[in-house]
Amino acid sequence: MIASASAITASALTLPAITLLAIALPTVAILLEKLFLWGVLYSFCGWVYETILVSVQERRFVNRGFLNGPLCPIYGAGAVLGIVLLTPLRGYPVTIFFAGAIGACLLEYVTSWTMERLFHARWWDYSNFRFNLNGRICLLGAIVFGIGGLLIVEVTQPVVYRVTDMVPQQWLHLAAVVLIVVTAIDLTVTVVGFSGFYERLAEFAGEIRQTAGGLRQTAGELRQTAVAAVPTAVSGAVSGAVSGAAETLYTVAGAAGSRISVAGERLGTAVEQVRRLSGTPIATANRMYDRLYETLTGMLSGQQKRMIRSFPHLRANGYTDIIVQLRKRLTEVPAESQDTSGLQQTSGDPHRSDTRNGR
Repeated sequence: MIASASAITASALTLPAITLLAIALPTVAILLEKLFLWGVLYSFCGWVYETILVSVQERRFVNRGFLNGPLCPIYGAGAVLGIVLLTPLRGYPVTIFFAGAIGACLLEYVTSWTMERLFHARWWDYSNFRFNLNGRICLLGAIVFGIGGLLIVEVTQPVVYRVTDMVPQQWLHLAAVVLIVVTAIDLTVTVVGFSGFYERLAEFAGEIRQTAGGLRQTAGELRQTAVAAVPTAVSGAVSGAVSGAAETLYTVAGAAGSRISVAGERLGTAVEQVRRLSGTPIATANRMYDRLYETLTGMLSGQQKRMIRSFPHLRANGYTDIIVQLRKRLTEVPAESQDTSGLQQTSGDPHRSDTRNGR
């Protein structure tokens, strides 16, 4: 009897708990579903904002976004966190502004640090901005994010709430499932396609060093040839002019003038020869580097090329100059703009990192 009573009591206590769980789980699932859909919405808004901003700066269309689709996940994640954490603060705009600014900066810093550890690359750099922290966040960005958080909590999200509640639940389920599958596939393709980027840049640097070594040797040989050509032509021209000066005044007036003319011709020939020889290493180097970068660009995966084109200030530790040269070719910069300054940058130290980039 005692055992039966205990069993009945346990059942009586367990039944409400199961009922509450059965009620709570669908509610939590629906809430998570809505948060995901809102995250996608704000990721798209972030993509539109970034694409317009960078396209105007670069004067060409730039498809901004870590993923292939029109999404910037960091904006979606920041918006969802703002909705969850800042909505209780509605009616306190100053508090929302500062909380949004600090929270967004924390998210941006952690994201930058994590991506650099995973891929050995930075997607943005605020080193050129005042009041920045390790180039990962800056004061101007904090102000923009603070205003964005305030607009989301006080203006846009109440509207999004009402619109979401108007959509039938089954349509929300379907949209969430489709977007989860598509986003997961996109993320997988992006990560797999971009992996090995740093190692590929290291291979490029080795090829460039090897090519630079051969060019230095060729340049040295041509320089010696050019230097040897000058004394021969000049001494012949000058000696002819001096011997004419030993003749009579009449002869000097006639013959010496002719010899001086010949001297000028010989000197001009020598200078032209030196100019042509000294220009050979640069022309040869430019052709060789163009062919080399053509080959290296062809070795990049589609995702790696997309990242270089989409993020004008993408950096990789020690190989930023190589990325700059690859971007010039991928964005089809006219050949006349790729002067010897680009060659000098790359043929120097390929491991030198450029910290002059801004997001």
